[in-house]
Amino acid sequence: MIDIKRITEIEEVKKEADKLMMAKITKYENEIVKLKKRAEELENSLSIALEINDKYQRENKEVKDDNKKLAKQIEDTRTDQGGWR
Repeated sequence: MIDIKRITEIEEVKKEADKLMMAKITKYENEIVKLKKRAEELENSLSIALEINDKYQRENKEVKDDNKKLAKQIEDTRTDQGGWR
């Protein structure tokens, strides 16, 4: 014979399990949203850092090139004057 009370209890347990599962799903969905936002922030920070690094690398190359030119000018001046006095 079908025990209506037992079936009702089982259905209540299933409903509670569904509520708990939905709560977990919501929690993890919210966590995923936070992590995606953080990943976007980190990507933006990395992009900015890479732009700054590129700028400094170009400036550093310019300084090195200028130093080479100045060293050559000094050497040429020294040679033209017959060495250091």
